[in-house]
Amino acid sequence: MSNSKQIRNNFMLDFDEWMVLAKNAPDEFEEKRREHIELFFENIPEEKQDRLKGLQWQIDQMRKLSRSPMASCIAISNMMWDSVQHLNECQYELVNTTLGRGSKNNKPKPASATILPMPTRSQYSGH
Repeated sequence: MSNSKQIRNNFMLDFDEWMVLAKNAPDEFEEKRREHIELFFENIPEEKQDRLKGLQWQIDQMRKLSRSPMASCIAISNMMWDSVQHLNECQYELVNTTLGRGSKNNKPKPASATILPMPTRSQYSGH
């Protein structure tokens, strides 16, 4: 089996196995997680490794700073959405530049929304 196929198979480990490992042996889980990330980097062209390792460092720092796994997941998801939004803005700028328009002409207008008032904790608990 080729090295890249073996690595793909290693990444396809059962989710339940990872979940049990994370719950019962978090240090071992973390060690295996790092090993898989390093295996991934070994198969990436060298000219892209620094950028991806920098991104992985940002993700790891976000995980360290988060109060819970769910908070970590949300923070990392927000990082991804910020990146998608930035890519979208670059795409609009490229289209406008290609068409010879100013970079502001074709930008989508921000969506408007009605903000709903939310009860405070004291209102929610009936105090």
